[in-house]
Amino acid sequence: MSQQGADASGDDDSQPGPRERATFKIWTSHTIRYNDQDTLGHVNNAVYSTFFEAGRTAFIKPMLDEIADETTTLDFVLARIIIDFHQELNYPGTVDIGTRVNRLGTKSMTIVNGVFKAGTDECVATCDAILVFFDLDLRASVAPPARLRAMLEASMRGE
Repeated sequence: MSQQGADASGDDDSQPGPRERATFKIWTSHTIRYNDQDTLGHVNNAVYSTFFEAGRTAFIKPMLDEIADETTTLDFVLARIIIDFHQELNYPGTVDIGTRVNRLGTKSMTIVNGVFKAGTDECVATCDAILVFFDLDLRASVAPPARLRAMLEASMRGE
């Protein structure tokens, strides 16, 4: 399916966006399971949320682990998710999930993911997710510690 203009992430098709493998530096993979299929014989749309969560978690968890000496109560919660489906995906197989930070706010960030057929440039779905930094003890949104913010900013610069 081809789209013209801006997609859910606000990226314009004329510019490199989440459907371009080259825009991602952080990768994880996920195996498509037999039970991921629906009655139409393709991967069910609900499974994509799991793919995107795997990408987000593989990206942010190592950073949270690295700053664990500063805070043990910081986590993140999903506040919003937008998924665009570009083509169907079938069992068996594996997907590559690309992850990048698109925006870093005071207490939140927007993560962009792309799901690609493993080892190809075929993007089957993209996602924008707004994550809010959350203190588990306070049960409230908080600004990320300076060290985490610096890691996220470095990631945005491709470092």
